[in-house]
Amino acid sequence: MRNKALQAVEQYQMLPYGSRVTVALSGGADSVALLHFLCSLQKERMLGLQACHINHLLRAEESERDEAFVRKLCEDWRVPLKVYRENVAAGAKNAGESVELFGRRVRYQRLFQAADGGLVATAHTLSDRAETTFINLLRGTGLKGLCSIPPVQGKVIRPLIFCTREQIESYCRENEIRYVTDSTNFSADYTRNRVRQTVIPALQAIQPSFYPLYSRMLGHLEEDEAFLEQTADEAFEKAQQASGLDAGVLGELPLAILFRVLRRYFGSHQVSCETVQMEAAQRLLRQKRGRIQLQKNCWLEWNAGLLSICRDEGEFQMAPLEVGPGKLPENSLASGCLRLLNCEQFTNLQKRECNILKKTIDYDKIYGRLFLRQKKEGDYLRLAHRKVGKPLRKWWNEQKIPPRQRSRIPVLSDEESPVWVYGLGADERVLPTKETVRFLVIDIEEEAL
Repeated sequence: MRNKALQAVEQYQMLPYGSRVTVALSGGADSVALLHFLCSLQKERMLGLQACHINHLLRAEESERDEAFVRKLCEDWRVPLKVYRENVAAGAKNAGESVELFGRRVRYQRLFQAADGGLVATAHTLSDRAETTFINLLRGTGLKGLCSIPPVQGKVIRPLIFCTREQIESYCRENEIRYVTDSTNFSADYTRNRVRQTVIPALQAIQPSFYPLYSRMLGHLEEDEAFLEQTADEAFEKAQQASGLDAGVLGELPLAILFRVLRRYFGSHQVSCETVQMEAAQRLLRQKRGRIQLQKNCWLEWNAGLLSICRDEGEFQMAPLEVGPGKLPENSLASGCLRLLNCEQFTNLQKRECNILKKTIDYDKIYGRLFLRQKKEGDYLRLAHRKVGKPLRKWWNEQKIPPRQRSRIPVLSDEESPVWVYGLGADERVLPTKETVRFLVIDIEEEAL
């Protein structure tokens, strides 16, 4: 076991010198063996080592036994220990989740809390990985699911990922390491246990070299998955726009890459990305119109060549705010300042910022008062650098900005019409000339959309 664990550590560079590592310690053979292994590397790699035990309070006296065992073990081995007690059954009921799903989520939350930015080491094994592959297979998984549990996942490392459960138990016997056994491991009520007790032994009876061959298959699958993920990263970067994904780019992608790009986009909006959502996205791309509800108050829509996720939060509204030179008053539309400069100051600034004219107006050409406001019906802007004037809605159509986002775009207007619009620039009516004496430089940014 030790050699295989060292191989995993080196191959995936899991333990940089001086790492802080928190071990997920249940008290079972796998986690105790992991802690023992890492303790043996502590001096050599100058590891800051601690353990973390989460008591889920699911097995009455047995849960208390496990906690007591872990406390005694860490005391004997002089390993700092953090213990969390979580009523997972009650929490799952309140959250409307399965006990297994809720327990897993809480477990990782506590582990990351204990780690405080350091590494989290879990005792997942090759046996766990094989079981997960078959469980995912039964759920109709894709390539990523077949690859099962990754050896490294962000801050989570899995040094025992090349070791079978039998090898770990043998390691415990050879080193006279005590551990406890979870009675639910023998229950046929759980899919994982049934796969462990029936499917894997049946496959080993057919092919005694099941685990070496399974490991070889994983290597091939991981190479393919890595290539597809890299390709998807490049496609996602190409498709990304400020307001969504370019539907033209998406339409040219093979399905394998399209699904991965959509998964990234959905994930960035905290939206579930299952088969039904993928099929919905495909329909919109084919139809080139419409919107489909993904979940409560959340929609996927096709608009002006963009595929985007939007949420029904009601239209943003803000009364016009009178402004002048200096820092903008606090508001929900925009932040920044208006800088009033003389000719010499502006000339010096222009030498450093070549595009400064797009956000500068002649202060003396402002008609009446100046306001920061939202768009309104009939707003018109003539851009000097484009030599054309259009209603704001047409400028925004060209920019492919969805209508739902337009109420949050800052407009600077005098009592006659807009003098500057975020993302477009200044109106020709108020542009500086050689006769300009006072220059108003507009440094305004949108507040969070």
